[in-house]
Amino acid sequence: MATLKPQVTIARADVERQFDAILGLYHAHRWIHATDPPRLRVAIANSALSLVATSDDGTVVGYARAMSDGAFAVYIADILVHPDWQRLGIGGRLLEGILERYPMETFHHQVLISERGAEGFYRHHGLTPITAYGLTAFIRSRRD
Repeated sequence: MATLKPQVTIARADVERQFDAILGLYHAHRWIHATDPPRLRVAIANSALSLVATSDDGTVVGYARAMSDGAFAVYIADILVHPDWQRLGIGGRLLEGILERYPMETFHHQVLISERGAEGFYRHHGLTPITAYGLTAFIRSRRD
C-alpha cells in the first residue's frame, strides 16, 4: 500500500499572522531562538525571504528563512519542519523555494550551517560540504 504525502503549500510567511506558529516550530526543535521571541521576530522581519509550509487546514508545519546581499550571496539561516511532519518532503520544498528565489546563476555563494545529523538532507539536495572545495569555514559564536 502506498503512503500518500499530505498536501502542503509553500508560500511567503505572513509574519504578523503566523509568528506564534513559527515560534512554535523553534520550540519544537528546542532552538535557542525560541527563548527570545522579540529578538526572533526582529531576525525574521530582517530576513530577505521567509517561507512557511502550511497544511490543508492552514497549520504552519514548516518554516525557512534566508538573508542575502541581493547580488551574489545568500545565507540560508533556518529550515524547520515540525517533528510530526518530517520525512514528507517539506524541508526539501522549503529549500527549493529559497534556491528558486536565489538561483546559482546569480547567487553563486549559497551558504548554510548545518546541525549535526542533517548533512544527509543537504547532500541529497545538492549541497556540498565546504571541505570538498579545499576551503575552511570559520565561525565566531557564543556557546551557551
